[in-house]
Amino acid sequence: MRKKKHLTIDEKRDWLACVFRDTSGEYSQADKFKAMAEDTRLAMLQDEQQDAPQAAASALPELSLLSHLPPPLAPPADAEKS
Repeated sequence: MRKKKHLTIDEKRDWLACVFRDTSGEYSQADKFKAMAEDTRLAMLQDEQQDAPQAAASALPELSLLSHLPPPLAPPADAEKS
């Protein structure tokens, strides 16, 4: 199996949580704040990705209903002669 090149959003969020919860003093308060801000951004991105398939699925039934409509009726022959 080929080694993954990039981290998943969950893996990134786990690492950011470790930075934010650091008690050893390895990370400064600024680093912790940046980790919290980045985690919030990733959480919003993750929510958008989860909502996108639902939004696309809700739009599809409308399109499929339109494809099942019959063609428009031809105008009556009397209306064309007037």
